Amino acid sequence: MNTKTGILLAGSLGLIIGLGVFGVRTFLKRKAKEYDDYYEDFHRHFVVKNKKEGNEGVEFLAVQ
Repeated sequence: MNTKTGILLAGSLGLIIGLGVFGVRTFLKRKAKEYDDYYEDFHRHFVVKNKKEGNEGVEFLAVQ
């Protein structure tokens, strides 16, 4: 194989792999956002909440 052909083949293969990884990452981020948007109103266990949220609700009253 010619050196120039090998360089072009390796470059195009790297470009295809890079675009594939970027596409999969974008797809998974979009799916995760859709999941979070859909289930944001439902009660989910073990979800890390923001520190600024208060401790009000049924769980807080049960602890008291």
